Amino acid sequence: MKKVALCIHDLRASDGGKIVETIKSVRGLFKTDTITIHLVIDKDMNSDDETFRYLKEEVDHKQLEIVFHGVSHQCPTGTGKCYSWYHKYQAEFLSNIFQADVNKFRYDRLNEIFQIRTGICPPCWIASPAGWAFIKSLSPLYIEKLLSVNFNDKSFFSLPVSLASDNKKELNFLKGLVSFISAIAILFNHNRLRFIIHTIDLSNTDSITFLQHKYCKLISNRFYPVLQKELI
Repeated sequence: MKKVALCIHDLRASDGGKIVETIKSVRGLFKTDTITIHLVIDKDMNSDDETFRYLKEEVDHKQLEIVFHGVSHQCPTGTGKCYSWYHKYQAEFLSNIFQADVNKFRYDRLNEIFQIRTGICPPCWIASPAGWAFIKSLSPLYIEKLLSVNFNDKSFFSLPVSLASDNKKELNFLKGLVSFISAIAILFNHNRLRFIIHTIDLSNTDSITFLQHKYCKLISNRFYPVLQKELI
């Protein structure tokens, strides 16, 4: 079966009710109920919070998956400039210095509130060796990387479709890359495709229209919508 996981990246716990609005909006735009969100836990969570009660109900009904996406989505002070053109200083685990205690507490709390074992995706899909070791130490359901989803010491190749920019010059290149990856996925019957919408895309009508078209084409080519964890 050819599977595609529609994922919303970079939602923040501090967004509150905006999280729910974004999920509903993306469902309407892409005509699907099955959504995976990558949530930056930038504040301590309360199980009595109305937004988290809504999310838990969605998770319980298997219409929503939550992936832990760090606590800041920002590089620590002093992170080198190497690859900054790519991560734009948002790769939280790229340096050897990050908020390990806060990440562990909030990751454990997320699992406790939702009574599940969640996957982890480091912001920008990159981390230092120390960052990867720390993420692995949390024993997540899976670890998501740029070109794979790793589960039980096995790596499952997975292509990502993503824009994540508001820069016009970058978008021209990224749209070409999205078109290429989508065509390859259809041509070679790729069965673990991640279709990613970043919050920065949602404010750009042209980006969303472009992504809608690509997603519809995938569905018309018999890609079946799943939660991201169902790619493993």
